[in-house]
Amino acid sequence: MIDVSTRVLRAMIALDELRHFSLAAERCNVTQSALSQMVAKLERDVDLRLVDRDRRRVSLTPEGERFVAVARRVMVDLEEIDADLRQHVSLHRGRLSISALPSLAAHWLPPLLAQYRARFPEIRVELFDTPPERALELVRQRRVDFALTGVGPGLAGLQSQLLFAERFYLVCRHDHRLAARKRIALAQLAGCDLIRLIRTGSIAQHLDHALRAVAVRDTGLEVEQLATLSGLVASGLGVGIVPQAAVDYFDGARVAMVPISDAQLTRSIYMVWPAAGAWSPAAKGFIELMQAGVPPAARAK
Repeated sequence: MIDVSTRVLRAMIALDELRHFSLAAERCNVTQSALSQMVAKLERDVDLRLVDRDRRRVSLTPEGERFVAVARRVMVDLEEIDADLRQHVSLHRGRLSISALPSLAAHWLPPLLAQYRARFPEIRVELFDTPPERALELVRQRRVDFALTGVGPGLAGLQSQLLFAERFYLVCRHDHRLAARKRIALAQLAGCDLIRLIRTGSIAQHLDHALRAVAVRDTGLEVEQLATLSGLVASGLGVGIVPQAAVDYFDGARVAMVPISDAQLTRSIYMVWPAAGAWSPAAKGFIELMQAGVPPAARAK
């Protein structure tokens, strides 16, 4: 078996394409004499004439053409091996950075990140749980690979993909009149004391329009954190409305969760990233895992 380097393979491919020793030598970044010596040694090793030389042009013999055809296939295979190994190294030594809505960062993302960490323990993971405006700002600053937020289409300089649309749930105390229902319509909240989430938040922006037609009573309580809402509801100060991603946060003996059946009351969750640029191998690996982990009942249609 002959021992042929990639330099020799590239030299023969260049000769086939350019049909000129000096041009082929320039492409291969060697002198013309060095290129001639490489070809001559190859011919001695295989004991065949591969190149016909005359003063005007260079041509390949039938054996030379066959050699170049195989050389091209070998170079493609070697490039694929190189790319695969580089991706493997990047996946094991890279960085993944995400900005996400707090409700997603607290409950939906952690199990996915645990799976990712188990597969790629050497990758550094950064997670910013932040309101939508800050999440998008981090994307524009390229401090994160992507954001998970309720805002998607039409953002200047950014691309987005709908991941899923999640339904909303009523949060009420275990002894509330609606606590035992399997599901409710939004209109059934009429007369309930409502504890609102701050109006600048992603959740409130989805609820304000829908609640205008429902005669809920305003408690005067407006909170930012889901933990605060949970405590107020458990103490009997009112009810709340939260998205599906936050349901597990309220899993407790004193609080009941009831799905709201209104089809129009959903929150779309988007993945948002810079319009220019390519995914890092670390980001690609997590995106594949994340898309497979979208709740079946909430998948984008």
